[in-house]
Amino acid sequence: MLRWNSSYLAWDRLVFLKYAILQLSTNLSCSPIYEEKVDGIRLKKIILNDNEWNLLDELCNILAPFEKATRDFSGNTYVTFSQMIPIITSLINFLELFDDSNNLYEEEYDNETITSDSEESLTNQQTEVDYNNITEVLENVKKNIYTSLKYYWAVPDEFDIMATLLDPRYKNLNFISDNNIKKRIHSNLKAEYNQLKLEINQQSTPSSPITTLSTDLENLTINTRSLREHQAKREQRTKKVFQTENITPIAKDDEITTYFQMPIVRENKNPLDWWKAKQEIFPILSIIARKYLGIPATSVASERLFSDAGNHITAKRTSLDPGLLGQMVFLKRNMQTMNHINVFPSDLDIEKSDFIEDFLLEFEQEEWMNEQI
Repeated sequence: MLRWNSSYLAWDRLVFLKYAILQLSTNLSCSPIYEEKVDGIRLKKIILNDNEWNLLDELCNILAPFEKATRDFSGNTYVTFSQMIPIITSLINFLELFDDSNNLYEEEYDNETITSDSEESLTNQQTEVDYNNITEVLENVKKNIYTSLKYYWAVPDEFDIMATLLDPRYKNLNFISDNNIKKRIHSNLKAEYNQLKLEINQQSTPSSPITTLSTDLENLTINTRSLREHQAKREQRTKKVFQTENITPIAKDDEITTYFQMPIVRENKNPLDWWKAKQEIFPILSIIARKYLGIPATSVASERLFSDAGNHITAKRTSLDPGLLGQMVFLKRNMQTMNHINVFPSDLDIEKSDFIEDFLLEFEQEEWMNEQI
């Protein structure tokens, strides 16, 4: 199905307007005006029957979690890559438990193999379905979706699992039942950690005599501080002994072990913010985490950027300078951020980006007039 999410949104809105449509059909059919009565008769001919309304409603119940997952994967202001496997696993479990009367699709599809190497053999499968039988249609839809998910995600990609492992919300990998996969991913993380640690140690060079001399001079300056400063620093260190707050263990020797000993983070927590706050505790592991967590799950963000550029380059604006176009797209994408640092005038409503585009258009026209003069 092409653009299935658009179909889902249309069906969901249609179900929402069901009673309004039925009422309109009744009112038009009883209207004394001939034209309205004719429209009412036409509407009654194409209007859905009760069986079709129920079918649409049930289809929307099945597709709603997939629409939400699609939106979650398409975000560009939060971490998406580490959520892929947990969300897909939840969708598979949702299909298995959707109907209590169904004997779990695992029994029918665990041993099923797709003989053709072509993906078209899976996507183009067509089955004759009696659309008057709601149960048969729903079972067919669920089975096709389930088979596709199990086919494309039969073996999770280790790169995806690594990102999930470094997400403090999903690091226990409860969605993976194979312990061998978990051990292999932990071993890969340990190997990458040791490699990065070795590279960092090789980059650090021993201090030169000049550096040592300057350090000694700094220590001499510190030793000559006043008695008040000395006492204040001593009191500050003494207070730390009696603090009752939970002190996070410092993982200088084994960051990985300490990371897995820490509690699971709440679902609404941003993992990048978490790693930033723990950067001093995990100086090496945080670098690896940013490497994986910064990967987008989909290409939607870049496609949106291309769409923005296409909206700026119209038939009347085909001669835009590339640099100016880049500035326009940058302003549109970052207006909310720049508003906090008072880049724009106070009377400018940043929610209305037309002001910026009109301003840049006038600026472009003035430059063209100056060139003509």
